[in-house]
Amino acid sequence: MRSHTALQLHGLFYGNLITYVIAYFRMNNIIDKLIHQKNLHKILVFLIPMALYFNTLNNSFVLDDNIVIKKNEYVTKGLAGIPEILKYDTFKGFLKSENSATAVTGGRYRPLTLVFFSLVYEFSGENAWIYHFFNVLFFSLLCLSVYLLFIRLLKNKFPDYAGPISFFATLLFAAHPIHTEVVANIKGLDEIFSLWFSILAFSCILKSIDENQKKWLWISLPLFAFALFSKENAIHYLLLIPIGLLVFRDIKLIDAVKNIVPILTASAIYIAARLAVLGFSLLDAPTRDLMTNPFLKMRGNNIVDATSAEKFGMIFYSLFKYIGLLLFPHPLTHDYFPKQIPLVNLATGIPLLSLLFYGFLIFLTIRYFKTKPLISFSTLAYLIPLILISNLVINIGTPMGERFAFASSLGFCMLMGYGLYYLFQKNKWAGFSFLILILGFYSLKTSSRNLVWKDDYTLFSTDVMVSKNSAKAHSSLAYNRIEKFKVTKDSLEGRRILDEAVIHLDKTIQLYPRNINAIHLLGNSYYMRKEYLKAAENYEKYLELIPTGKDVIKNLQASYREQGRMMALKQLDLDQALDYLIKALKINPNDSRLLESLGIAYGVKENFPESIKYFNKALEMNPPNAGMMLANLANTYFKMGDKNTATEYMKKAYRADPGLGYKLSTASKGY
Repeated sequence: MRSHTALQLHGLFYGNLITYVIAYFRMNNIIDKLIHQKNLHKILVFLIPMALYFNTLNNSFVLDDNIVIKKNEYVTKGLAGIPEILKYDTFKGFLKSENSATAVTGGRYRPLTLVFFSLVYEFSGENAWIYHFFNVLFFSLLCLSVYLLFIRLLKNKFPDYAGPISFFATLLFAAHPIHTEVVANIKGLDEIFSLWFSILAFSCILKSIDENQKKWLWISLPLFAFALFSKENAIHYLLLIPIGLLVFRDIKLIDAVKNIVPILTASAIYIAARLAVLGFSLLDAPTRDLMTNPFLKMRGNNIVDATSAEKFGMIFYSLFKYIGLLLFPHPLTHDYFPKQIPLVNLATGIPLLSLLFYGFLIFLTIRYFKTKPLISFSTLAYLIPLILISNLVINIGTPMGERFAFASSLGFCMLMGYGLYYLFQKNKWAGFSFLILILGFYSLKTSSRNLVWKDDYTLFSTDVMVSKNSAKAHSSLAYNRIEKFKVTKDSLEGRRILDEAVIHLDKTIQLYPRNINAIHLLGNSYYMRKEYLKAAENYEKYLELIPTGKDVIKNLQASYREQGRMMALKQLDLDQALDYLIKALKINPNDSRLLESLGIAYGVKENFPESIKYFNKALEMNPPNAGMMLANLANTYFKMGDKNTATEYMKKAYRADPGLGYKLSTASKGY
């Protein structure tokens, strides 16, 4: 019996062992196929980004989508708006200003995506899911093109492992969460187009060399023009492509230059078009607004330039942040405006460490340019586009942004793909496990981050918890709440929304005391909360900075008027009430509501002649509420003891407004 049981146990053990061994070899076979089957690679690198970003199709228009679609008067004309899109600065259709080219430093001329949006708008209007679908589709096509470029680029020097490295690198690029700002935000199509057409142009140049067919060389011309007309930072491929040719095709420098003649021509066409539209705006001095020039700081109540040490400190702090987010993309935010990235001295902590890191990276690239071509090219593919958006070359108007890392991440992912393949060679299971672990984390983060881009409120309220020191993050959320308040009918809900706006406007002004828009909005918010003195205080602050603000002067007058009127109706400190009303009168003596309020205040104070004078002045202006004013005038005469005149004015009041009786009966408190 025991021997029979032992035999069963041995049989079970060996059976399980055999099953495990078979499964092991099958899994090994699957992994081998996975890393070497190029047709499978093509399917996966296209479908995986489609799957990862599928949940963006339910998202609305968010953030800068208003600039390029919903509130762009040229795009919303459909096909009819295309000539104007080509003729003006990219922001002109949104800002509707002749000075749109100076709204951000250097101006923007990126017409291609706006032309595409116009085409979509012509046939689909404001159906956000269609725009999101195109973003996801073009990003998936970009990923496929990246894979094909890497294969072609590496096949001559690394024929045995061009496929696996290209596959790993493209998977990482497709899934990396830092790209959510580009793909989940419709406006990010300019980044997708710019990189996609650059990749296609590079591929055509390689194909021309490999197959000795010049036609592919000249096909690169329109492709690269499309890249530049999508976004000008594609210009970095003028350096990256010849470097790639030198590294991976071993051609002479002069031959590399000859092969980029078409894309040089495309660049000349774009520059000529940009100059024709924007002039030499790229050379304009940076703005003096902290929201569009990060290299300013507050000194007392004045804005002054940062020192060179502070400027480079912020730049290298941002560069350190980029590599940190590429290595570990959490937490993410759309907003890195001042003071989210601190203005710190270059000789301190993170900036100094960053300077040493990038210096060492450049040293290694130069040192091993010939002996480690793949590593050197990957590093340069990371560094070259990063330098252009780092503020080292030109002031881009903000310290950094996750979307700015889009092109640079390609070099990072290429290097990581090489590292993964090296790990696979050492230990297949370790490499496979690490790949699954990274892709799993990236995929979960990307999918969850996509949901944050659902609408403006979700985005702003989420990211303000990350960008706690960004004046723009707080002001954006506040503005969103004010717009929501305007359409909210429930008074309690409206009060809660307005309270939220006030909190974030206060924080905005703490971070940037000269933020005139926030000061204006805070005044408006207090006015809507009927806190008229706080409203007036903020309008006064605004006028200290911009004395000619007509709308704010009007709002200041209304705040003093309503404060004085409220105090008069409640019979609180009538002398103070009159002071506020007189302040309002000095600003605008032709306000019928103000004149009526003075009539009420003097009536409550029993200065009846003055009361009658102001009521009559108000009536001379033919106000819409003449019936109520006549009733107030009747009340004044009644208090004076002149009942006959009071009766005559009350009759006039009812003739002027037949519904006056109901209004008087429902008034909270009459004068």
